[in-house]
Amino acid sequence: MLTLSPHFQAALDSGVTTLCWGWRVERRDGQVFGFTDHDRDLLIDGLIYRAGSGFGGADLETAEGLAPGQADLAGALDADVLSEADLKDGLWSGARVELWRLDWSSPDERVHIASGELGEVRRRDGRFEAQWLGPAHRLERTTGRVFSRRCDAVLGDARCGVTASHPGFSSGCDGAFSTCRDRFGNSLQFRGFPYMIGNDVLIAAPQSETRRDGSSRGLGG
Repeated sequence: MLTLSPHFQAALDSGVTTLCWGWRVERRDGQVFGFTDHDRDLLIDGLIYRAGSGFGGADLETAEGLAPGQADLAGALDADVLSEADLKDGLWSGARVELWRLDWSSPDERVHIASGELGEVRRRDGRFEAQWLGPAHRLERTTGRVFSRRCDAVLGDARCGVTASHPGFSSGCDGAFSTCRDRFGNSLQFRGFPYMIGNDVLIAAPQSETRRDGSSRGLGG
């Protein structure tokens, strides 16, 4: 629930307001930038919110529950701020974004509306376009390793260790332990868990197998 100051609430109640939008953007390298849709720059907490950049977008979509809110953002490419080189280097992707409702006649009067981060930033016709993702989108990310019977390394990368000069390199690798062992002799570098039990073992009844020495684990690669 938003908490409004008496000044801000009075401005809303009057029906005639001096409100505008402001975006505070902090890149992953620590640099902070401000943007506003007002017709002149605003100075707030020592940060200049630049006008005329075209930074902004559609209304933020929100929903009940854990569905991530999102909006499309766009703006002009400014050589001093949103430079082509910085966009190409990915400095803006993943930047933290705060959306504020500001009173341009008294910039200290403001309300925090939402927070999120920029998704992948694209360049198009001299402008940038990006998706603003709400905090809940992080719940959709895979964090850490996936435990699987197959190797999650890429053939030839540092975790794999097999070089392109290996005779079997051109044949590729399907991630199976048997392939790593027999084709590449690279068992020690295998990045999977070939003997991890599956659901079939967990739900098997005690009488379903006469032999229970663990030898079935990992068979078939």
